[in-house]
Amino acid sequence: MSSIKITYDLKPPAEVDVSGLEKSKTYEFPIPTSPETGLTSYYTALQESIMKTKEQIGNDLTEWRDAVGKAESKIEPIKRKSEEEEAEEEEGEEEQ
Repeated sequence: MSSIKITYDLKPPAEVDVSGLEKSKTYEFPIPTSPETGLTSYYTALQESIMKTKEQIGNDLTEWRDAVGKAESKIEPIKRKSEEEEAEEEEGEEEQ
């Protein structure tokens, strides 16, 4: 029997709380039929296995995105220059 196997190995920043999350995981989704039973049924089963794989990985990565997003939101935002400050800086460079 064929299957779809997918593995991920994430390297989150040190400040991310990873409790309850697995940094590395492998999934295997069987394709319950073979091409010998008929291509239509095989490709239908293949498509279903691909959708299950996509859904599971999507759910896992969404949890990671949320965890990393929470950690990044605690970081002090970078102060951006206003348009006026940028224009003044450009004028100063042109005069040199």
